[in-house]
Amino acid sequence: MRLPALLLLPALLLGSAHAADLSGVKTYLDRHLTTQISGAAALKQAADTYYAAAQKVGFNYSALRTPATRTALQAARAAWQKASPAYENIEGIVAGVPALADFDLNLDAGTSSGEDAVTFDLTLPGGTVLKRPGNLFGVTEGTLWGTVSAYRAGVAFDVNGNGKTDFGDQLPDARVLKAAADALHTQSLALQNTARAWTPTRADVFGALVGNVPTVGPVFFEDWKSSPFVLGTRSDRRDFVVISRLRDLQGNVASWQAMYAGLKGDVRARDAALDAQISAGLGELAAFVDRLVAREAQRRYTPEQAESLQREAQNRATVLTGRLTQAAARLGVNVQ
Repeated sequence: MRLPALLLLPALLLGSAHAADLSGVKTYLDRHLTTQISGAAALKQAADTYYAAAQKVGFNYSALRTPATRTALQAARAAWQKASPAYENIEGIVAGVPALADFDLNLDAGTSSGEDAVTFDLTLPGGTVLKRPGNLFGVTEGTLWGTVSAYRAGVAFDVNGNGKTDFGDQLPDARVLKAAADALHTQSLALQNTARAWTPTRADVFGALVGNVPTVGPVFFEDWKSSPFVLGTRSDRRDFVVISRLRDLQGNVASWQAMYAGLKGDVRARDAALDAQISAGLGELAAFVDRLVAREAQRRYTPEQAESLQREAQNRATVLTGRLTQAAARLGVNVQ
């Protein structure tokens, strides 16, 4: 998620550190990371195929308007659409845990400049270096669907093969696609290795929850309101244009529920009523987002409706954050 700098910082938590059993959080994380890595590996393979074809014709992209190119690019897009949602299902954990947070910056949240800039440069085949190109899901999205003009080859192509000129009907720059796909795969593997070595604590999990639940409005809905899913062709966004931010939020809420499941027993033992409120709040937020996603599949929300929905969603998130903060305090884990 593209969090404001303040929200990117995990909440500083003090007090009792270890919960009785947070192994379910790691199991959830590893399961979705396995799916993400599978998608990233397929994306890398398709990007390699496309790059090899481009190299063979001396990067004469007009010569790449072939059925084989269509197959490779469709495979690459499908792989991205597998890897990206898998990451959104764990982003609430990754972004909020200090040991993992740099991966969120580089994979999904980082920009190309400022204090939120990614920590890497992207070296293309041939040696050209893209300095701090932004996060890797964004770079690969912008390359595969042509929303970043610098990552296009400058040749129109009917990628989906429907005989029409549709969104994204451009050939991508093969060098950028290969380098970004390679880096996405490498970073995904590194995240899995780091996550498997991580031992969750109550401080980690409460910190991730208190740091991420408040981002419902200022991050997810703000991105969504300026996207084609609300503005249609009036949107000038270059990212979050392939998958709705409502679906991304749906995945993040699932990760919040998985994290709270690891804390639930401790909270219930200390304050059963508070646990019931938190569990209900998470369930109601998840159901609210599910309804929005289902409706979005049928029609586009207006900007005015999006504003109203943002307020309602953020109100839910604010109440929930307060209760999570209270639960942390009840367990001797003070949120500052």
